[in-house]
Amino acid sequence: MSEDVGLNVYQIAYVCGGPARVAMVALVGLYEDGQIKIARARRRVTVVERDHDDPVRAAAVASIPDAGRTLGSLLAAIAESDAVAEIGRALRDRGLLPRSRLALWSSSRGRTTRSLRRRIVAGLPAEDDMPRRVATMGPAGIADPELRRLFEAPDPDLSVSPVRVPGIGGGNEGYNAPQREYDDGGGTPGW
Repeated sequence: MSEDVGLNVYQIAYVCGGPARVAMVALVGLYEDGQIKIARARRRVTVVERDHDDPVRAAAVASIPDAGRTLGSLLAAIAESDAVAEIGRALRDRGLLPRSRLALWSSSRGRTTRSLRRRIVAGLPAEDDMPRRVATMGPAGIADPELRRLFEAPDPDLSVSPVRVPGIGGGNEGYNAPQREYDDGGGTPGW
């Protein structure tokens, strides 16, 4: 990827997908390194290892309480962190992003950024370089199909409690066994 103007994986993610993509790259990396766990059913993220030198990963694990946090809310929290904002500031200082979302760019600067994004996407990294693939492609760059589905799906609605139906669940309360009769040859019905 020689035409990416010396961008690191987080900067590539920011150019290709914004702050949310940076958060995704950090979490996928932490998961792949075994430093976080993600519960499949509830999409709840818990921390295995809290010490990190990388500022984005440190912001990610700092956003996860001991009880865990849902993946969607965690992605949003990381995207809003100072570590991710600093990546955006550095890219703006280099002239690779507009000063603000509302700023009007000259057409030449806009072409430069679009051209950079096209070069990054055209230089798609190999399968074994998952951080750069995720930075470039988003969830589609995640090789593990189960992990990809976790990042593509919305968080479950945890405000709704499960419905308890009598007779279903633990124990036999509410369960009525069917009454069956048979003829034991003696002319008396029974079991």
